[in-house]
Amino acid sequence: MKKNVFLFFLALFAVLFTGCQNNETGFPSSDNPTVVVATKEIYGAPTRKFEIKATLADDLGLKSVQIQIPELSLDKVITFATNPLLKTYDLSYFFEIPANRGTSEVFKIKLTITDVSGNSIDEDINLRLDGEFAAPAISMISPKEGAVILLSTSKEMPVNFVVNDDSGIDYVQVKCAELGIDDMIQLSNSPQSYTFNKTYTLPVTAANYVLTITAKDKFAIPNTGTLNINIVATNEYPAIYLCDQPKGTNLTTDAVGVPMYFHEKNGQDFEFKYYADKDNKEIYFLGQESDFAPHCFGLNESGNLTDDVASAPIVLPSKGYYSIKVNPNTLVYTVTKYTPSSKVWADVANGLWHDVEAQRRPFVSVCGGGIQGADWDTWTAWVQTGLHLANNPNNPYQLLGEYTLTGTVEATFTGQWWSPSWRLIKNGIATMSPGENGNAKYPAAPGVYKVVLDTELERVFITKK
Repeated sequence: MKKNVFLFFLALFAVLFTGCQNNETGFPSSDNPTVVVATKEIYGAPTRKFEIKATLADDLGLKSVQIQIPELSLDKVITFATNPLLKTYDLSYFFEIPANRGTSEVFKIKLTITDVSGNSIDEDINLRLDGEFAAPAISMISPKEGAVILLSTSKEMPVNFVVNDDSGIDYVQVKCAELGIDDMIQLSNSPQSYTFNKTYTLPVTAANYVLTITAKDKFAIPNTGTLNINIVATNEYPAIYLCDQPKGTNLTTDAVGVPMYFHEKNGQDFEFKYYADKDNKEIYFLGQESDFAPHCFGLNESGNLTDDVASAPIVLPSKGYYSIKVNPNTLVYTVTKYTPSSKVWADVANGLWHDVEAQRRPFVSVCGGGIQGADWDTWTAWVQTGLHLANNPNNPYQLLGEYTLTGTVEATFTGQWWSPSWRLIKNGIATMSPGENGNAKYPAAPGVYKVVLDTELERVFITKK
């Protein structure tokens, strides 16, 4: 009898011990967790971050996920809370590939998913470092941004651009719904370079149009590049610009004032005030702001004004201020030198901030955005001495400075409590405040720029140093 009792308790102990062993996690048994990865092959590149995306699930609850790439010293464990139990989790983990890795290398990303019952599964993802992530590069030849097409001269619009891409080009598309343009060019053999050249006929109606150019490459994960070109189709010029830069100069590099916007307009008679900073200064008139083509007004072999990209410059014989009038339709222009009579803001470098106006001496600094050290407080403009402008020793009507731009620029050039001040509005115009309209925003690449405020011209020139 004692033997039977002993055997009974021995069997009971074995059952209880086994049960404790099976339930050591504190959770009942469950099915294995599941994982669905966004892709089985990830493309990366040295110094570039890539993303691991996956959906994890378990019928009872998830405990952790481990992410491993031994060769890249990656061993990351993400542990989940168990109160309440987490049944699903969207994994999104970023990792930057070290700079010293080669673009031909391939690795395995190992995911290990464990649930609260102690079940675990592994999932492998291929990681390649030969990824190509740049969108196709679209280089516009014509028309340039802001191009003016004079309908009275020609209704034809040549569209010419080049697309380049290292992984090969899949297709190129040119669209403008208002003009009924929708050309899709599917390319064979995935060329790395493609040139588009086609002439479209414009309707009689004068209007602004947007030409949209799209290119897609043939990489495993395709990249798409898009470029919008604004075009003005008109029966007469909305604006004429004075340009004193040599032909071939990139007119989109500077932030403000190049080329210079006209001062007065009466029909198609445009009037400029201009300062030639040296003898024999060469200038052109442009029908568009961003390029010398298609409308560049200079002199022909007979010395007459002509609309020709190959024309010669107009030469201003001596240093000083000029009043210049031009009519792009009649091709007549006049140049008259003059002596300014506007106020001279002298000795601004020795300005003095003072609450008593009688003891104050004018200074000129800047308030605004996109300018390192500047804000919209005139006290900041005073204490940030690097923002102060100084008189040009060669021209009493010009104030000079040098600023570091950090992005899109807004500016008012100012003294204490906005006296004196010139508000930079559209087209590089700097009017004495309160002036007209609000401050304009000018996109600018970060960098150091030279600044010229010409108080006679009421123009600001912010040019890349």
